[in-house]
Amino acid sequence: MNKTKENRYIDGKKTQRSMILNIITGAVSIITSFFVTIVVTRVISLSDLGIATAFTNLKSIVTIFACFSIQYSINKMMLEEYKNDYDYLSSIYIFSSFGIACFFSIYLIFHSFINNLLGFDTGMMTLMFLMILCMNGFTIFTTYLNFKNKYKIMFIFNLLSSPVSQVSSLVLCYLLTSHKYLGRIIGVDVFSVLLGIILGLVILFKGRFKVNKKFIKDSLKISLPMIPHLLAQIILSGSDLIMIKKIVGEDMAGIYGMAYSISNILFAILIQLFNPWSPWVYRRLKDNETESIKKNSKYLTILCFYFCLCLFTVAPDMIGLFLPKEYIDAKFLVAPITIGIYFQIMYLFFYDIEYFYKKNKEISMFSVITAIINIILNLIFINIFGYQAAAYTTLASYIILFTLHYFEMRHIEKRKIYSVSFIVLLAFLLVSIALTHYIFNYNIFVRYILLFLLTIFLLCKYKDIIKNILNAINISKNKTGMKRGK
Repeated sequence: MNKTKENRYIDGKKTQRSMILNIITGAVSIITSFFVTIVVTRVISLSDLGIATAFTNLKSIVTIFACFSIQYSINKMMLEEYKNDYDYLSSIYIFSSFGIACFFSIYLIFHSFINNLLGFDTGMMTLMFLMILCMNGFTIFTTYLNFKNKYKIMFIFNLLSSPVSQVSSLVLCYLLTSHKYLGRIIGVDVFSVLLGIILGLVILFKGRFKVNKKFIKDSLKISLPMIPHLLAQIILSGSDLIMIKKIVGEDMAGIYGMAYSISNILFAILIQLFNPWSPWVYRRLKDNETESIKKNSKYLTILCFYFCLCLFTVAPDMIGLFLPKEYIDAKFLVAPITIGIYFQIMYLFFYDIEYFYKKNKEISMFSVITAIINIILNLIFINIFGYQAAAYTTLASYIILFTLHYFEMRHIEKRKIYSVSFIVLLAFLLVSIALTHYIFNYNIFVRYILLFLLTIFLLCKYKDIIKNILNAINISKNKTGMKRGK
């Protein structure tokens, strides 16, 4: 095996291990969040929880603007192979930190107007900007570690993140008896804040406080066009609940929100798979090697399909066992929301190609178009069919997003990198199984026998791949194991 092939093989193995470890940490995160949330809802009032949720959502939006979404330039910029990566990291960290300070200064000038508009006082807004500043180092450095396939470090970070944050939020809710919302706000992000301070200092000292204007300029060319995309994604994922609450009422919004929360368990796991996958794709594209992308994307598609199938098979039982009976109708919404998530994840295949070729304006345009379509469809169909329609309008919106990105990818990349027919076939199979569940009134025997049969089929068909994945779990077999693979 020559040096190039060996490096590619090692890179592939590291990426595979990273994806497996991300699934493990995702599962730990979900389990921790689930049980802590059950306790938190008994400790904190609905109003305090509402304040904390509104603060977190606002912080996400402010972060996009204040940091110029600079972290979204890292994967592309790292392909340039700088002599010293930390010169680049130092440049964007100092610049984005300066941006946060500038936005905070603007806020202070107009604080009275902004406070009245947003419903938070100066103390809360100051806390928000301070948290964004501290978390900046965490965001930049972990994105860099993901690109560099530092999967062992990321495994430790991800493994500790949710338990530390969730338990901290619970403890702080108990301690801050008169301001429980502050306990939730600070606790959920405490790990990222504290580690962000440390990682920010690492970036500064290793980068020797350097600021390279060219690095910043080139990064902004990539990141600034992404801002409309990021905002549109927030609107696309969050507009359903707002519109249901406005058109139908809070009770129906609660049922829909619960179905959406259950389905987002799946999204949280799948997005973890793409954290190491996307940088690996960029490295393969840089080496002009697409065959491995096509082959491995099929396996990833099957994995996403299977996770979707598992979720809407077990969801009715989760809802029946853990939720009050008034939430029982949520079981009818999980399947369409989950299939929407399938398309939401699948479009990332095409997004990676567009991002590699710096088609960020097109990425943003498609997201904005889809968000507008979703709002229009919600206005029409929620009024006609009720709150359940939002699950299907969101599914339709993600199918449109998937289609737009597919045609743009085919326009810029003539090679057939992905098997779209295979992705669509599995989507059709998901829809067919969901309809079968509905026709048989979510009969527990029908649901689990279908899951069992498909599990056996996939295990038999892809047994060799599964063996390779199981071998990859043994992360102690580093280069020794790889040499045996020659």
